[in-house]
Amino acid sequence: MRTGHAQIPQVAPTTKRRSNEWGSLFEVLPSSFDLFAPSSMARQGIELLANAANSRRFDSALTRAQSRLRDASVPVLIERRDPPRLMSPDSLSRSQRRWIGQLGLELYFTQIFGSDVTIIDLWPSRFGVDEAGDALWSPRPFYLRWDPRFADGLRDIYAGFFLNDRVQFEHGVFQLGLDDAADVLVRHFGSGNQRSVRFGSTALRETLVAMSKQRRSDDRPLHPNFIAFGLYLIALHELLESLDLSFDVRAAFMRSYPARSHR
Repeated sequence: MRTGHAQIPQVAPTTKRRSNEWGSLFEVLPSSFDLFAPSSMARQGIELLANAANSRRFDSALTRAQSRLRDASVPVLIERRDPPRLMSPDSLSRSQRRWIGQLGLELYFTQIFGSDVTIIDLWPSRFGVDEAGDALWSPRPFYLRWDPRFADGLRDIYAGFFLNDRVQFEHGVFQLGLDDAADVLVRHFGSGNQRSVRFGSTALRETLVAMSKQRRSDDRPLHPNFIAFGLYLIALHELLESLDLSFDVRAAFMRSYPARSHR
């Protein structure tokens, strides 16, 4: 995408942005500690660290992700560069911010429905608009292969909600052991038709607290993949919050949902 703007690109201050990212992460995570067994958190953390240490495997994951985005007509270029040369969100026009936010949502859903491997680094310091006005993603090696049962449950929740299929939604909720949190999830997805949703880490933290309060001592333990999925959600919320706009989540889902056929 060439925007034709004559402004001098302002590269995002990477160090400050990273500091803000981790600060937001540590604000949200304590709200979710009660949702997981310590062994689950440790197991998921070890898997993420092992993946990050395997450079060849990450290169393969990036190649496959780029192919999926191309097949799904999501115009995002993946580039392994640290730090990436991205324009500051403050220097983007309103139309650019809306465009890159919608692409972020499409990327988010395309990964969930398009493959069992997801790269979870959607932080605003890694995804944005480069100096040429194109959408660029330079994720760090934070990725994993979802357990098939977890992935199917997650897809059923999203598809059931956006396609108004209560049976599919409830099947996903049951599969992920979220029976008592179904109403909390619906509130988090937003009321109305989800055509204008504003994102923020505060709302996500409130959802995690509400889910924790719904849990009973005899509930089934949550799947370890919820740790990585939580990080993926936090990164998405931070990205969209940094753009300071409301976004059409339903449109992004509908554009990405057919990507499931590429699994």
